[in-house]
Amino acid sequence: MTLKTKRRAEDFEELLAVSREELLRRGALSVLTERIWQLRERVHQLAERHGSLAALERRLKAEGVPPDDHSLYHDWLEWRAAQHELDRLLEALKTTM
Repeated sequence: MTLKTKRRAEDFEELLAVSREELLRRGALSVLTERIWQLRERVHQLAERHGSLAALERRLKAEGVPPDDHSLYHDWLEWRAAQHELDRLLEALKTTM
């Protein structure tokens, strides 16, 4: 394995939170595209529930976070994290093609 390939494998391990053995067994591209699909599906579900991330942020700002219900805040955190991971994975996919 070349140094560049080893670094790329390490990047994928970190990005996808899977072991090198799993990457080799299933193939990096397969794991990468599966995770992208999962994240896109989750972002779509959140968009159906809240309209857009900006709309959810406006709602949170207007209503605040009630002490007994953090569901809106949780959705906002999840959406932001999913979008961030999705952006990183799509960039990784571009560099592998």
